[in-house]
Amino acid sequence: IIEAFMILPCHLADFIRFHNKVRKVPHKPKKEKKWFAALKSFYLRIVKKALRHKYKVMTFLTIGFVGTLIFAFGIYKIKVILFTGEGIEEFYIRAEGPKGTSLEYMEELMVPVEKFVASMRKDELESYRTYIGSISEEMGFDPNAKNGSHLAQITVFLTPMQTRDRKAKIIVDELREGLKKIDGFDKLYFFKPKEGPPTGRAVEVGVKGEKYDALDEISQNIVKHLKTIEGVSDVSTNYDLGKKELRIIVDEEKAKKYFLTVDDIATTVRFAFKGGVATTVKPLKAEDEKSVLVRFPEKYRSSIKDFDMILIQNKLGNIVPLKSVAKIKEVSGLFGITHLEGKRVIWVTADVDGEKATSFSVNQGLKKKFANVSQEYIGNTLKFGGEYEEQKETQANLLFSFLVAIFMIFVILTAIFGSMIQPLIVMTAIPFGFLGIIIAFMIHGRPISFFALMGAVGLTGIVVNDSVVLVDYINRLRKAGKARFDSIIEAGQTRLRPVLMTTITTMGGLVSVAYGIGGGDPFLKPMGLAITWGLFFATGITLVIIPCIYAIIDDITEKLAHHTTVKGVD
Repeated sequence: IIEAFMILPCHLADFIRFHNKVRKVPHKPKKEKKWFAALKSFYLRIVKKALRHKYKVMTFLTIGFVGTLIFAFGIYKIKVILFTGEGIEEFYIRAEGPKGTSLEYMEELMVPVEKFVASMRKDELESYRTYIGSISEEMGFDPNAKNGSHLAQITVFLTPMQTRDRKAKIIVDELREGLKKIDGFDKLYFFKPKEGPPTGRAVEVGVKGEKYDALDEISQNIVKHLKTIEGVSDVSTNYDLGKKELRIIVDEEKAKKYFLTVDDIATTVRFAFKGGVATTVKPLKAEDEKSVLVRFPEKYRSSIKDFDMILIQNKLGNIVPLKSVAKIKEVSGLFGITHLEGKRVIWVTADVDGEKATSFSVNQGLKKKFANVSQEYIGNTLKFGGEYEEQKETQANLLFSFLVAIFMIFVILTAIFGSMIQPLIVMTAIPFGFLGIIIAFMIHGRPISFFALMGAVGLTGIVVNDSVVLVDYINRLRKAGKARFDSIIEAGQTRLRPVLMTTITTMGGLVSVAYGIGGGDPFLKPMGLAITWGLFFATGITLVIIPCIYAIIDDITEKLAHHTTVKGVD
């Protein structure tokens, strides 16, 4: 604005300065090029014809608009994937060995995996790095990071996208079969990060409840169902059993007969293996007392049979063998207990390929398939998170941003035009811009991503520019006393050049971003594509449809005004 109002006039004054103070010969405008004259003549014929059949044109356009939306979302089923991972130049191979595996042995197990990675094509593999004892994303905070001696991860760094032929997804899909041949792990799988903030996995379903038997059963049913869906891969759960542990199962009825409580039994067992302070001793010349710890000798603390020697004293002073009131059971404990909203939870996670399946479609299918979980398993519910939850939240935020943008544009145009009707005429270009985005992404076979939606929000402020130029000039001509039809035709004829110049220069600046001409950022390509094609479609519609809408609104206004006048006379 500063450049246009202050700097540009100074340059124009220098550019068009005349040496003679008084011009004897009137200024003749530069003759138009033949191709532009032909274009203008063609445009005027279309506008005149459209104005004569304005109601038919609007009916046909509305049917076409609705039909395109139905085709895109109902038949073609255009995908919405917030973060496609298209520009990612790294991926992870994550390994989980048996619980209790030492770091040294885990390092040995990873040697075949490292050799497998090293055998990748030289034009695709930049380098790789191995971590033993943890798995987590290298960039930013990873809410799903895990630590443990039985865990390991290889981060594979690919060569830049511009120097290789295949995308990260294709490379991983090819490697997946070879990775299955490597043994020695409980789990060995790929993990592909995505652009943007951490959003979790494409599929991330939490099974909430209290009893792990029911949680495990539900989660395994979900796992089995996910493995049947084409396009879903790397399905896993965080229900991991830990090391073996001994549980003392107390028979409370027998304990009561022997005048024992669970606390008495637990305290005695703890004293036997960990020890208990029996008394303190203070040497003659020492200032501090020394505690006397009493427990079983070390050789009697290494076998399950040692529990048979534990004797418990009851409240009456009698001695009761532990085996008389309890049983010793060897079980696998949990590696970790996860809680969500105050309840235990098992997370089922998986990745999707984005072509045969999307995060949204898979999660929606899971919601329908397991809609009755809370009735079949009382007290257990499902929580859908990860990318699916982030997608819904992001879409809500972008919708709010879009509504704010629409409101601000309407307020500004109302103040400029001094009317609440004409801003609506101008803003009809916005939905046709969105139509252009949908058509463009279908033609290019791309999903609508987060950056594409950001471009759509930004497009709302760009596409109205041409409409403002056109409607404002029509208003000027009508105030000068020209008829409506003549005003619209002259405005279209006069403003065709600036409208096309604005559109072409904007598209020219963005086409390199949209198509990566001269090198581009794959994250920003969808945004450039959305604005470029949205503006292209909106401009074509604006030049023909805005005059028709202007004339239709004017017809309605005149009829209402005439009806009001006649009613007032009556």
